[in-house]
Amino acid sequence: MTKLPLLLFALTLIFLQPTFAQNKNHPNALNAKLVFNDFGTLNDEDFHIGQGFEVGYFRNIAPFLNLGVPLKLGLANIPGVDGNTVISSADLVGQLGNMNPDAKISPYAFGGIGYFLEDFQDGHMQFPFGAGANFRISRYAFINTQIEMRIAQEELRDNLQLGVGFVFLLHKSEPKVLPPTDTDGDGTPDSFDQCPTAAGPATTLGCPDTDGDGVIDVNDLCPDQPGLAEFAGCPDTDGDGVPDKDDPCPTRAGRLNGCPDADNDGIADDDDACPTQAGPASNKGCPQKADKDGDGFSDEEDECPDLPGPFGGCPDTDGDGLADNLDKCPTTPGSMDNFGCPEVKKETKERLAYVAKNVQFETGSALLTRNSFTVLDEVFAILQQYPDYKMSISGHTDYTGNTEKNLKLSQERAKSCNDYLIVKGIAPARLRYAGFGDTRPVADNATAKGRELNRRVEFELTLE
Repeated sequence: MTKLPLLLFALTLIFLQPTFAQNKNHPNALNAKLVFNDFGTLNDEDFHIGQGFEVGYFRNIAPFLNLGVPLKLGLANIPGVDGNTVISSADLVGQLGNMNPDAKISPYAFGGIGYFLEDFQDGHMQFPFGAGANFRISRYAFINTQIEMRIAQEELRDNLQLGVGFVFLLHKSEPKVLPPTDTDGDGTPDSFDQCPTAAGPATTLGCPDTDGDGVIDVNDLCPDQPGLAEFAGCPDTDGDGVPDKDDPCPTRAGRLNGCPDADNDGIADDDDACPTQAGPASNKGCPQKADKDGDGFSDEEDECPDLPGPFGGCPDTDGDGLADNLDKCPTTPGSMDNFGCPEVKKETKERLAYVAKNVQFETGSALLTRNSFTVLDEVFAILQQYPDYKMSISGHTDYTGNTEKNLKLSQERAKSCNDYLIVKGIAPARLRYAGFGDTRPVADNATAKGRELNRRVEFELTLE
């Protein structure tokens, strides 16, 4: 019995540990452990260690209380018996402990009643009591250590037992709970996120609101400008009830599509030529003035007061977008870049260059050869094709001979071409001619070929 005080001290230390694992959430547990027994110490006999194993079932039946049935089988050196004896027991025990389901160390004390057999016979009652502790290794599994004293109803059968093993809490498999899906990673789960693929704050149910005006971008007609919900997120700077995006005058309040109309004539001040005097739109918002031709332009501002027209009061007879008073070809449609006249075609210019080389005269004379009539007929046809154009005819010679004679000859040759075209029916007002003698060569006069090229009559269509 000399070791009993030490044993009791060890039991006290274990019992003072903080908590016990088994609880109402998982009331059922199984245990399995190795058991080492000693039948000598408590009976003043020699100390001998036997061994065996234990399996058991425990259930939590009330706060701080578990009820269990441990079953043991092993070998022991029992006083008065030679050799090892097979021992077995079945107990009913209660465990007391402060239960915390999350504790890492769970101590307990226990006590109960059991029936003990030697070689599966000669049974008698024993009263087990002691203490133990469970050390958590996972959510449902523990390592168990236990010291047990058993008081027997037979002499020399009191014994001590030390157990080491496992305790496992019975439980149902819990379904794996997956975190809620948050595709855009904005902290709002997809199930609540109105914009699951575009990150946004929780205040707008996970939708982006770039300008922070409380209207999400997908509904915001002005996502980069803070605005009002009534205008789909767009601002109304002047507060006239027309959002800036639709307001031609966003900084000036007005009742006419967001613009002011000081004279209330239905024409916005910016478009009203007389913003403080009411007038019809046909007169640009000004009071009516004399309009002799009735084209909506007062005679004071009408550039063509006797002819009705939409272009500053002037007509556009050929419909080419240029008023007749500015159009050099008012009856022939043309390009505005060319003063309202049709552009001279490239092939026409090339043909006139051909004519310049092929108009021929009698030697030393201004008399046209018969072959030149056909060439000049082409010039006549071109003038008919471009009725609004005039033509400049210029004569040129090579440097052979007297300069003054060359100048006179070039003038006479240009006049011959001019007179031929007048005879064919071209109005004299459309033609003008001049001679330049040898002052404008186009080739080298030192060669026969160059001199031939310099003897020429050029034709050029012009606008005036």
